[in-house]
Amino acid sequence: MLIEFLIVIIGIIIILILAEIIIKNSIQLSEHYGLSDTFIGLTILSIGTSIPEIMTHIIGSVHILKNPETINTFSGLLMGTNIGSDIFQQNFILPLIGIIGTIIVIKKNLFSEVGALFAAALLVWIFSLGGFISRIEGAILLIAYIAYLVYLKKSKISEKFEAKNHLSKNKVILSFALLMMCFIIMAVVANEVLNASTILINALPISASFFGVIFLGIASALPELTTSLVAILKKKENISAGILIGSNITNPLLGIGLGALISTYTVPNVIIFYDLPFKIGTAFLIYYFLTNDKKLKKWEAAVLISLSIAYLFIRQYFFTADLF
Repeated sequence: MLIEFLIVIIGIIIILILAEIIIKNSIQLSEHYGLSDTFIGLTILSIGTSIPEIMTHIIGSVHILKNPETINTFSGLLMGTNIGSDIFQQNFILPLIGIIGTIIVIKKNLFSEVGALFAAALLVWIFSLGGFISRIEGAILLIAYIAYLVYLKKSKISEKFEAKNHLSKNKVILSFALLMMCFIIMAVVANEVLNASTILINALPISASFFGVIFLGIASALPELTTSLVAILKKKENISAGILIGSNITNPLLGIGLGALISTYTVPNVIIFYDLPFKIGTAFLIYYFLTNDKKLKKWEAAVLISLSIAYLFIRQYFFTADLF
């Protein structure tokens, strides 16, 4: 079991390093093409920081196709990782950034940003109600994400600014090649992490979804944390908010949508009746906080962090097993 723990820890570290390389190259390319800070945060960086969750879904769903009898274990692990990552970002990292610096959402963009975050979680919850997410529902989630990207592209959020750097043609090609190489390596590493995780789940007295929430979910949210902190230090509040909000739109729509399209998912009752309602409820709370003031106040941030801590205690105490 020690070997499996080491594989998970080392694998997560490698994935985080690769995610950081992906993010830096994405920033260079987006600045080269003169995209706005908010648009960069909501799209390029939110996808870049969500790569660990997305790759985990792809590799895990392929596992389910190869071994259909593992669908409950892998579904619980993958859904738990995705939603756990979102909850950690939404209710811990977002308010933490609000305390350290400032979380700003322009009022005219509130619906398109926080409203979309709320809608994405609600759509996943509706599809999960029967305890099963089909390939058709996975396709709908993907289509919803594509529609959201199209909406952003046509809105003022995507308004182009003067390019901040001018990369040569060779550097642009090199950046794209580096991105592809990082994705391939990450896929291999994610496969090993998932294999080790399933062994640990069978050996430890915790459910697959809780393992996903606590270990993989929080770990896969670290790219959002580090990138948001860097953005705050560079006085890029719009990028920081865009990363965290955009990632909470990308994860459920692109991550779960792609995974369900590949293999379908079974959904544990704890995710249907506790995790997703908590995520939706606190998303509405964030929307309410930012409706009154475009900035997240310190006491509002403290409330969200307190709720996230209470969420973890309640989950482990009352929901010790994945029931389908």
